[in-house]
Amino acid sequence: MTHRHRSTGEMISTLCFIGVGFWCLGTALDAPQPKSALLILCAFASLAGSARHLIARAFERT
Repeated sequence: MTHRHRSTGEMISTLCFIGVGFWCLGTALDAPQPKSALLILCAFASLAGSARHLIARAFERT
């Protein structure tokens, strides 16, 4: 497997996904129930977005 060089933009977007994911988790702890469930879902999606390269690599191997 070759190692692909990642651009600065890809690294910045990964950090943004991580930041938004953790912000959503932190906000979900203080939010009322219907809103907290939606924020947890958004946090999961953002953190999955930050791991998009790892997820894509895992699917390429199968």
